[in-house]
Amino acid sequence: MLPALAGANLIYGMGMLELGLTFDFGQMVMDNEFALMNRRVLEGILFDRETMGIDVIKEVGSDGHFMRAKHTRALALREQSKVKVIDRRMRSSWEKRGAEDLHARSLAVAREILATHQVAPISAEAEAVFADVKRRVG
Repeated sequence: MLPALAGANLIYGMGMLELGLTFDFGQMVMDNEFALMNRRVLEGILFDRETMGIDVIKEVGSDGHFMRAKHTRALALREQSKVKVIDRRMRSSWEKRGAEDLHARSLAVAREILATHQVAPISAEAEAVFADVKRRVG
């Protein structure tokens, strides 16, 4: 997050372990999730009358519960980073569903991607560029 906040626009080492000597597909899925979360932070926070919830503040008052307000829940669901492998449920719910850890979930996602991903064919224009480079290089 700190390099991103400082303006860095390159992420190096996704999926790498042991100083880059080992690569782990599960780690890459986790790192991708973290990078998406960082990108969401860099998008900034929309600051207007609706997101401020001025009307909800007036309605709920200083001693009310904002999480019970439909506006707060809708905004939290819309604005919160959309994670795929991080489990934000309460520990008891996580345990009831098998207590699968982050790496195990990430590795399952990676295996699914490896098993089902279809590579898009190279465009005719790109093929022509590659053929031209190959012809020039020999």
